[in-house]
Amino acid sequence: MTNLNIIFYPLLIIDLFSPGLLPAAMDRMSDGESEVEAYEEDTYALLVSGDLKVMTDEGLYRCPFCSDAENDCSLLDLLQHALDVGTAHDRDIKEKADHRSLVKHLKGKPAKSAGSLLQSVPTDLQAPQQNRDEQFVWPWMGVLVNMPDEYIGRSANRLKEHFVSFHPTKVHHVYSKGYPTGNAIVEFGKDWSGFRNARAFESHFERKGYSKKRWKEMKCAGEEAVGWIARADDYNSLGAIGEHLRKNGDLKTFSDIESEETNKAEKLVAHLAHNVKEKETYLTTLQCEYSKSAASLETMMEEREKKIQSYNREIQKMRQLAQQNMHRVVEENRKLRVDLQGMIDELDARTKQIEELASQTEQDKRDLELEKEKNAKRTDRLRLAALEQQKASENVQKVMEKQQIEEEAALEKFKRLTIQLDTKQTLELEIEHLAGKLHVMECTSVGEDSGSGETVQKLKKELEEKIEELNNADSMNQALIVQESKASDETREARDVMIKALQGLPDDIEVRTKIEIKKIGELDPKVFLNVCKQKFSKMEAKAESVILCTKWQNEINNPGWNPFKVVMVNGKESPTLNLCVILLYPMLIWTKLTDPLCVSTFVQDVLRDDDPKLRELREFGEEAYAAVTKALIDLNTGGGSRRTPFPVLWNPEADRKALMKEAVQHAVELWKASKAKGKKGR
Repeated sequence: MTNLNIIFYPLLIIDLFSPGLLPAAMDRMSDGESEVEAYEEDTYALLVSGDLKVMTDEGLYRCPFCSDAENDCSLLDLLQHALDVGTAHDRDIKEKADHRSLVKHLKGKPAKSAGSLLQSVPTDLQAPQQNRDEQFVWPWMGVLVNMPDEYIGRSANRLKEHFVSFHPTKVHHVYSKGYPTGNAIVEFGKDWSGFRNARAFESHFERKGYSKKRWKEMKCAGEEAVGWIARADDYNSLGAIGEHLRKNGDLKTFSDIESEETNKAEKLVAHLAHNVKEKETYLTTLQCEYSKSAASLETMMEEREKKIQSYNREIQKMRQLAQQNMHRVVEENRKLRVDLQGMIDELDARTKQIEELASQTEQDKRDLELEKEKNAKRTDRLRLAALEQQKASENVQKVMEKQQIEEEAALEKFKRLTIQLDTKQTLELEIEHLAGKLHVMECTSVGEDSGSGETVQKLKKELEEKIEELNNADSMNQALIVQESKASDETREARDVMIKALQGLPDDIEVRTKIEIKKIGELDPKVFLNVCKQKFSKMEAKAESVILCTKWQNEINNPGWNPFKVVMVNGKESPTLNLCVILLYPMLIWTKLTDPLCVSTFVQDVLRDDDPKLRELREFGEEAYAAVTKALIDLNTGGGSRRTPFPVLWNPEADRKALMKEAVQHAVELWKASKAKGKKGR
């Protein structure tokens, strides 16, 4: 707060220092503190002598006892601060005595600070009518001469605060050869309100009798300040005032100022018109870009539709091939049943012939009896074989029917998944299309009729419906993914049943094995036996090989040992790969659950060459290293989080896991071998 309070509230200051108010305030202080009074007298003497300064060079006040009171304040604020501290009960004796002496010292300050110039000045905002050809200094300026001595050489802000009711923008002291002249220039701005303030400034001094005319007639300095509006004669005058006016302003009439304002308004209108034209050009460009984007989007949609149709045709071909294979297997089983029934009929006919020849000679009869017994035994074996074949055929038929149902269900779910993905992508494209269209409509509908606003609202509603439809499609996709997970679990159960069925077949069936049961992650002891034979004696080699095989089998089964690192296919990323992953992401989720080998098409785990245990393994030779690393890779690829050996259907020719289709064909071949063996035994 500045000394503006003192300028506009002199009566309040006088009342505050009246004989009745100050004693009343001091009565609140403790009267029985002799020590406080002693301190108070010493401090008051320092204040009176000027050793402790209260007033700054700018005419503001500051408490000399408080280190945190760095901000300048008015006399009222400083007095209130001194009274509060002097009467406080939580302050020490020295601090209270200092502030009491400050209150006593401030009693004589208002009379010295308020002069004739520091009186309240009224504001006259009504400017009289002027001659339109009369020249004034512009920006509007007022000339202030014969200032009191206390303002000469001091801050111009004090003078500006004194005339604050006239709203001056700046106040400048006038200097001549580096020395203050006691005159000042008051600026009021460039607008018409500034002119009214300048006229009020001049009228204020005219009412008091200190006009420009009076100043020139006096020809000597009086005791009061004089002020007026700067005109042509002031502008052209010699001396510091005229030099300052010529340097900081121009002579203009009312007509000149109005003409300049008219030119500025016309330039502003032209500039705004140019901006409107640029905005229209920008909107036209935006509409062209939107049209191009829409055409490109249509082309992408058509290409995508073609790809989907091509994919559906491929799926249809795969289903037809699967149906043909199923019909072929069923037909082969039917033919086998017919052949077996023919063999049974042939044996029955032979038995009848033997019975007809029984009436021949006794020797022939005995021979016939023996042959009859042999035929009976052979017939029994054939019937048992027929029953076994029938059971096997029924089992195969059940497995094939179950496979067909699972395959159809999987294909149907996969098709639904694909349709859901297509629907989701279509919705996303439509949402982007509507968002772009809505953006263009919002840009072009500003200032148009209500019809455009209704169109924008309709597009917003359609966009919200598409977004809601997209959210529903996402929910359906999640449900289908859960269903596919259940289907994959059922497929694994069917594979386990097939493994148990093949393990339960008789061992005496002689057929070239195409499908076998292999334990993934199990080491072959022969590999370590060959290694130990090269390093140990014949007797020690067998024992050492068992120890080594057991050790590395335990290392393989240890889930804490992970010598793998993840890399992209071929060690680098592929744009095509990334596109496939994006388009087929829902299918990859389902495939990961059913066949982890498929996901490894995109990323795969490779062994780290710097693994300490693998380095130790290399010391036993490449054969042992290859066996252990192959078991690790097989477990990591097909076992998921499992690190223990597990049985799988294995195709040794292709060196991979066997498909369910291959396992069924293998079971049929085993049955044929059993049938051929039955014929040979007969």
